[in-house]
Amino acid sequence: MATDTATSDRSDRSLARDIGPLGAIATVVAGTLGAGLFVTLGTASSTTGPSVILIIALSGVIAMAIAINYSWLATIFPAAGSTYSYVTRVFRNRLAGFVATWSLWLGYMAAVSVLALGFGSYLQVFYPSVDPRFAGIGLIAVLFLVNMLGARRYSISQNAIFILLMVSILVLVVPGTFTVEAGNYTPFFTGGFDGALAAAVPLFYAYIGIAVAGEIGAEVKNPERNLPLAMAGGTLILIVLYMWTAAVIYGVVGDYTVLAASDRPLSTAAETFLPLNATAVVGFGGLLATASSVHAVMAAGIKLPYCWAWDEVFPKKFSEVNERWRTPHWSLFTLFAVSTGLTFWTGGLDQVIAIATFSYLIAYGATSFTAMYVYLRRPELCEKAAFDPGRWIFVPGLLGLGGCVLLISQAYQGSMTIYVPWLAIGLVVFAAFWFLGKRSDTDVDAILDTLPGVPTDEYSPELVDEPTIADEGTPADD
Repeated sequence: MATDTATSDRSDRSLARDIGPLGAIATVVAGTLGAGLFVTLGTASSTTGPSVILIIALSGVIAMAIAINYSWLATIFPAAGSTYSYVTRVFRNRLAGFVATWSLWLGYMAAVSVLALGFGSYLQVFYPSVDPRFAGIGLIAVLFLVNMLGARRYSISQNAIFILLMVSILVLVVPGTFTVEAGNYTPFFTGGFDGALAAAVPLFYAYIGIAVAGEIGAEVKNPERNLPLAMAGGTLILIVLYMWTAAVIYGVVGDYTVLAASDRPLSTAAETFLPLNATAVVGFGGLLATASSVHAVMAAGIKLPYCWAWDEVFPKKFSEVNERWRTPHWSLFTLFAVSTGLTFWTGGLDQVIAIATFSYLIAYGATSFTAMYVYLRRPELCEKAAFDPGRWIFVPGLLGLGGCVLLISQAYQGSMTIYVPWLAIGLVVFAAFWFLGKRSDTDVDAILDTLPGVPTDEYSPELVDEPTIADEGTPADD
């Protein structure tokens, strides 16, 4: 009887599938372009020169491999929380999923702050006296309200921003394509292998939102089709946009160091060929890109504490949803408050973003490993997937895992001083709720038979037929 009550309680806290295919794609593409397109493509050249174009392609291969891994697992587990849900449900272990995603929450909140400050910076193009911090806080407040009104309003507004953003980018790159001079790509490599590798981490950050659609997986309509379309299709759009834009800006500017030193490299490049006011065009595009990124990151960032609370390793308040709009309002309000506060802590945000990138890589590597494990050890789950990659799953699996390990070897420096204490705090939180659950005889298996955000009448898989890893290292029959 207690299990039935708990199951009903989770259904009452489920989310609404109100996001269509365009909204899911817009979440991946428009939610990722903010820093990647308007800053990173230019500044990353400081160590490698015009070969940024090639590094973008190679980073894109890793990103696409990771997107395929997420796409496949998302059709098995169309839940909120992506990595957390995949790892916990495959390995039947809440701790593994929690460790893989705890620092992502900090990363999401910091990303909202940094992108909001970027919005304020681009607003100064039109209103020089504006304080970027207060402009950023205003954006966070507006998008907080939109997200509070539910997934449907989020999807409508993100779609509109996405369409406008695509138009503004095409206004830049299409005319520039016809003014490219091949000689500007020489010399192509300026920093050798070490320089190219140093550019790989910031350039991979340009793809960092590839799994954001997975965070809102419980809100996407027809997830078996639309989640792979958003993740893999959205990543392909990003690769094309990044390579096209990079080919243009390095092909029209004779000296790549000018781009590396510019705060707005797209504007610097556009001034050489655009008959319009290049700064204004790029400024408008930057406003759209940063706003859409903040919007998507807010929608994604509230899902992790929601999932932890759903699984009873975080305060239950965070999984409560508004009865009318099905929004996890406590989780959203916490992200709003912390992100707003972080906009005043500008001195430490660069380091937090570095930690966020490091944390993303851990999550992406964990998901890539999980995809291969499912194929090898959980054949009953493979049967639930919307498509069957067969042994080919090891190609994106190994590419994704190997790429993450390589990038982690470059990204960990400077991250440990905050990552380790933050992880320690998370482990204390987890241990406290695990202990409370043990005292109240929480049925962990019953929890893991649900999917975060998904009503039980929509998803009731038989996941416990196979031998499993006992949850949190305790006996399986606890």
